Amino acid sequence: MRIIRQATVADANIIYEIVQTTVREIYPKYYLAEIVDKFCEYHNKDNILMDIKAGNSYVLVADEKIVGTGTIQDNHINRVYVLPKHQRQGHGTYIMKELEKMIALNYNTASIDASLPACRLYEQLGYVTVMHDIWECNNGVNQIYDIMEKSLHVIDTKGMRLRPYKAGDAQSITAWIDNAKIFRMWSADRFGDYPVTADDINHKYIDCNGDCEDPENFYPFTAVCDGKAMGHLIMYYQNENTVRFGFVIVDGSVRGRGNGQKMLKLATDYAFDMLGAQRITLGVFDNNPGAYKCYKAVGFVETGIVRDVYIADFDETWHAIEMEITK
Repeated sequence: MRIIRQATVADANIIYEIVQTTVREIYPKYYLAEIVDKFCEYHNKDNILMDIKAGNSYVLVADEKIVGTGTIQDNHINRVYVLPKHQRQGHGTYIMKELEKMIALNYNTASIDASLPACRLYEQLGYVTVMHDIWECNNGVNQIYDIMEKSLHVIDTKGMRLRPYKAGDAQSITAWIDNAKIFRMWSADRFGDYPVTADDINHKYIDCNGDCEDPENFYPFTAVCDGKAMGHLIMYYQNENTVRFGFVIVDGSVRGRGNGQKMLKLATDYAFDMLGAQRITLGVFDNNPGAYKCYKAVGFVETGIVRDVYIADFDETWHAIEMEITK
């Protein structure tokens, strides 16, 4: 029998022993001594204790004995080790899957910095290398390592399709915007006064090309289920590699059923595969937690940029959180 539980301060020494023993016994088969020493130095008692106190560390208990450990911070997995004599028993896979379950509660992807001994396991679990980085060690020795990611949620888009916007869709969109707050969360300061009309939307989209100077750089879409419009968004290139999403909205009568995630999944696929984007950006107000949660579920993450937008209707300044997802 095995379980994974949150580590306590009393577990610090055993976690340290697991990590140091595994590194000293296994890693010399793959790395120079300087790199092995760097791993041991990085996983020191202070760092282990810091992660435990932050609530980020876990231990694997098998047959009433701690034989492995793992740590998560946000959606990043770290310090996954199993004592050498307990390896090849599925413990590493078990730790990874349990940590992924925890991450999946708040994130759409998990990431990990992969050591050479563990790369094969991570690939078997569905992780792919997204980039490489360099770790500087002693005596001029550098370690190049893989940063790997895995999608934790498969969003089933069956039953929904994304088609180009039609002028008749404006009537549906205006029906979804049934109060001034929703109107501003949807449009920020880029439309006139509330209420917005179908003619207002079509004028901006058809007559003004969505306010985009390049006549080829405006892509409005409508999400449709069973022939009925259920959501809407627009896309445009910010630069050669980046596509921006805007005016994202879902029919309020079908919110909370995953339709927003389905539409965003179809839209990101289109932007990556058809428009050739390497990066997609959008903004969401911090007073719109439902939309923020939807974007996070699809894989968008905060960029660290927050813009202040003055909303004259309410004489308030709202905070727009910038988010992005990369291919």
